[in-house]
Amino acid sequence: MKGKVVVGLSGGVDSSVAAYMLKEEGYEVIGASVVLYKESKNPYACCSIGSLQMAKRVAMYLGIEFYELDYSDGFKRDVIGYFMNEYARCRTPNPCLICNRDYKIKALFDLADEIGADYVATGHYIRKGFYKGVELMMRGKDRNKDQSYFMFRIPSEWIRRLLFPVGNMSKAEVRSIALKVKLPTAKKPESQDLCFVDGNYRDFLLRMGLRPKEGRFLYKGKIVGTHKGAFFYTIGQRKGLNVSLGKRVYVKGFRNGDILLGDLEEIMLKEILVSNINWHYRPEGEIDAYVQIRAGSKAEKAKIMEFEDKVLVKFHKPVFAPTPGQGAAFYIDDFLIGGGTIESSPYDHKG
Repeated sequence: MKGKVVVGLSGGVDSSVAAYMLKEEGYEVIGASVVLYKESKNPYACCSIGSLQMAKRVAMYLGIEFYELDYSDGFKRDVIGYFMNEYARCRTPNPCLICNRDYKIKALFDLADEIGADYVATGHYIRKGFYKGVELMMRGKDRNKDQSYFMFRIPSEWIRRLLFPVGNMSKAEVRSIALKVKLPTAKKPESQDLCFVDGNYRDFLLRMGLRPKEGRFLYKGKIVGTHKGAFFYTIGQRKGLNVSLGKRVYVKGFRNGDILLGDLEEIMLKEILVSNINWHYRPEGEIDAYVQIRAGSKAEKAKIMEFEDKVLVKFHKPVFAPTPGQGAAFYIDDFLIGGGTIESSPYDHKG
């Protein structure tokens, strides 16, 4: 027996294959699902009751012990509360970063410690490796499915106990294994990232009680329209502004209830300030790195310089619309070395 491992079963195909592979490799596998948002009506959301039932089916099919971990009360307070507060401040949050650290993966480690398990495993497309003698997470082999960006917030001491069985595989390979061994999740569609939002996030904010306040659109200091609430918009947004200026304009900032619009070159920036840093490998002095400023974007070459408790990122070339509240993940080659929260960027807030 290679050791005891708690596998986070989300009710999806990736985590199901991860559990199957570990059992085949000789681990003592324990399945666990973290219930976070019981109100979800989306059957494909990773934290819904429907996904929990599917995870139970997978555990039964594999013949492994299964735990249901209910963290829904705290999730509403801390993760959804954070989501609401950030939008109320005209910032764009990334709740998955907070959820992994404080709920989803932490719950698996709490269970592992309670039952004496050696490892925690997930179905994330992430690899591990050593950089200058330090074990770090790395981008998954399948770059289209790489999920390392979502993990820069987790404590570095967790990394040595984390296993990512599908990290060296493509999605097609994972699906093929699931079909071959007839896992219940073999044909299940992809889950959505923002699991607690059914439909439009703006409608969700309204249902949860966030009240919009009307304001003005400003372009180069002039009033060019009105809006019904700043949290309906985000930095870099072009569509849905209902402003006719005869050219493309973008949301570039917010000021006292007004939304500031600008041209493309005004939101293409070369510098950002990042705070609330979490290091997995802490470099010394100024270093060359790759910085990813949102989940779906490409990491860009940059120099990162730490001062006090923040990091200044200087990109080699301008990047599109860095957004306060979003996460910035730092990489050296494929190695995830840390990250933080985008706090500010030199937008022209004069309107």
